[in-house]
Amino acid sequence: MTLGVMGALHAAGYTVMTIVAGLLMDRYEKIRLYLVFASLNIFSIGAFALTDNIQHMILLRGLLGLTSGTFWVSSSSITAALSEPTELTRNIGLYNLGWISGLVVGPFLGGFIGEYAGFRTLFALLSILVVISVMIIAFKLLPYGNLHGVQGKMRIDFKALRKVSVAYLCLFPYTLSSGIYFSILPGYMGELGIAASIIGTLLTISNITKAMGFFGVERLVNWGTKRSVRLISVMLSVSLAWIAWVNNAWDIAVPLAIYGLANGVLEPIILNYIAQKSPEESRSFQMSIYETVFGIGMVIGPIATGFITQNYPPNMVYFILAAVTLAIIPFSFWLEE
Repeated sequence: MTLGVMGALHAAGYTVMTIVAGLLMDRYEKIRLYLVFASLNIFSIGAFALTDNIQHMILLRGLLGLTSGTFWVSSSSITAALSEPTELTRNIGLYNLGWISGLVVGPFLGGFIGEYAGFRTLFALLSILVVISVMIIAFKLLPYGNLHGVQGKMRIDFKALRKVSVAYLCLFPYTLSSGIYFSILPGYMGELGIAASIIGTLLTISNITKAMGFFGVERLVNWGTKRSVRLISVMLSVSLAWIAWVNNAWDIAVPLAIYGLANGVLEPIILNYIAQKSPEESRSFQMSIYETVFGIGMVIGPIATGFITQNYPPNMVYFILAAVTLAIIPFSFWLEE
């Protein structure tokens, strides 16, 4: 339950700040905002090194949700703003590959450092890494960038928003499973008797296949966005039903790998669709709603899991998600090629 509360609080803060950050990025200079938003993460991450109280950690997870929401929106917006139209799909794939590389390396290094040096040291080192990234932004991006937004009142372009709304509908069923993947699945595997070290390895395998998926984004977009999204929906459904069916480490490795591959192509395909279909003057906000939908799904998913598991076996959650992700298919008919 505590993990669910922490995950939901983090996602709630994340959801709110994605909208705020998107509006700010469309109005003000993007790289300067990116510098400020990245700097905030130094404090939200470093604060974990100063506490070992579970109540404080829950609050800090909420704070981290606020700061990470601004960072994700600003980084994806800058990637789109600096890309030529013909290079946008490839660059979004590379952007996703960049952050997934951290998810591949992080569990191994984090587990090693946490075990031998303690979690306070781990979070202190993570905050130092963020300091380095802030310095890179300040010295490499800031002097060469001048990405001013449209001056004036912050406003929402509802016409442009409606044009890409179907992409958000396609994304939402997946975000429900994503929230459970990050907040609940490790605990579920622990209940199956899988050792913590093996859980870390299994999640790393899933993240590696996710990274592999990013390399196929351009080909799938050229093949057809609609067809690609439908194929991915089936892959997600099969993998989630498979996770519900098995009960040991090695049997669960294959569906986790399939799940990682599926979301490795779905995320950049949807983000690319939104970026391509959005006018430049409101693109940051449109892309921020992509992150907002993630936040909503990551709030609802863990909370719904708590209610379901009070009355049904834990694996029922994954059977339900398998059915829910198939809802992506009818939504996909409204996508434009």
